[in-house]
Amino acid sequence: MKRKKLEEKSLTVQEAYDQFQRYNLTKGLSEGTVRYYESYSRAFFKFLGDTGQPLAEVTKATVDDYTLYLKGKATVTDTTVNTALRMVRAFLYFCMEQGWIPHFNVPQIRAAQPVKEPYTNDELVKLLKKPDLKSCTFARYRNWVIVNFLLATGCRAATLVNLRIMDIDLSGGTAFFRHMKAGNQQAVPLSKTIVHILEEYLPYRNGQPSEPLFISEYGNALRVDVLESAIREYNHSCGVEKTSLHLFRHTYAKLFIMAGGDPFRLQKLLGHTDLSMTKRYVALYADDLKENYDSFNPLEQVTAGQKRGVKRKLA
Repeated sequence: MKRKKLEEKSLTVQEAYDQFQRYNLTKGLSEGTVRYYESYSRAFFKFLGDTGQPLAEVTKATVDDYTLYLKGKATVTDTTVNTALRMVRAFLYFCMEQGWIPHFNVPQIRAAQPVKEPYTNDELVKLLKKPDLKSCTFARYRNWVIVNFLLATGCRAATLVNLRIMDIDLSGGTAFFRHMKAGNQQAVPLSKTIVHILEEYLPYRNGQPSEPLFISEYGNALRVDVLESAIREYNHSCGVEKTSLHLFRHTYAKLFIMAGGDPFRLQKLLGHTDLSMTKRYVALYADDLKENYDSFNPLEQVTAGQKRGVKRKLA
């Protein structure tokens, strides 16, 4: 009955979008996803020119024109075009499901996936060098702990800033991630090294169980943009030009794969809903997997053992 009334009213673009965001909030989408829709909707609505126009006037041709408009911008990459189109697709598909507009396809353009170069071993050595706790600031020490935590868990920045002290179980060697991209929650294992680092950090943090694990020098909860700025400054101070927070996640994936970790376990650890992104990591670092391949290749291990046995007999 409600859908029929909305159809009879002939919704405007703005009214339909308000219903879309209301639905997203009630569905429990992450704050980051809702903000993403809000951010990229502004560009789409600016292109439309009037959000008060009837929703029915938005057609496949409108989306095609918007795609060409984005591609025509010299500073916009194909990846950015697809990021913008994902918002349009989610919004319009919602409208189609409600029966407000006819069904049509909202495709993304073909875009080459950029290869993000992970942090190198030399860069990691610089970033993981422990500061002198007697002379450094709390912020620098906290940043060092954060870099260790990102490399130890591969978690996203949004997950990290939402961690509470009570989410860390040092005796059990686990961390509970309450804030994840897909709205899921999961417990992840902590390595011995990061457990030891957190055991030392928590007395300096000196907070209550319900308080954020990582805070500013003024005791405030960190925002993702503040964290990005802090790590950018920290990396540069260590002599590392790369500053991406998400690059620690890529680095985690690469090192996990090169150490012989299986994709299924990596999928679970990174919180991916399917294997598609995990497969991409494997594809990206295929060349790196060739390094020292003979040392863990099954055929080489067996034949090497046979050769050693032959030598012993001849001796």
